[in-house]
Amino acid sequence: MSYLSRVFVRFQNNPSSVRYAAAAIVSTFIFLVVVGALLMRVFDPDSYPNFGEALWFTLQTVTTVGYGDDTPDSGPGRVLAGIVMLVSIALITVITAGITSMFIRSISRERDEANHLDMTETLARIESSLARAHERLDQIEHSTIRTPPPGPDTSAISAG
Repeated sequence: MSYLSRVFVRFQNNPSSVRYAAAAIVSTFIFLVVVGALLMRVFDPDSYPNFGEALWFTLQTVTTVGYGDDTPDSGPGRVLAGIVMLVSIALITVITAGITSMFIRSISRERDEANHLDMTETLARIESSLARAHERLDQIEHSTIRTPPPGPDTSAISAG
């Protein structure tokens, strides 16, 4: 069980890795097939006299192939087969949804980082433009302070 949990931890740490996603799916399938086969061997030993036959049946059931050539004969075996079917469908659905969710989160995170980088670059360009405009306004302001503003010519009025 610790191997299975390590596989999922690795996948959670690097959800964009197809290798880790595949390992998570394959590990879950193998775990389900082996546990199902053990339980079928214990609860329906007449239908599955050896582990190989129980393994083959469980593999068919988990993968939803179900050739129909191998079915449990006893009531407990049929109940267990039904449970294996439902658990495998539910587990596959949950794992697939989880993996899909992690892929989407990873892609979303990458997009957010790219957008953040774009926004940072845009803001830097705007700040640079504003700084240049501020410098130009300062230059204009200083040049207008040094020269007196043009006004009416008072010498012509007093002479007149």
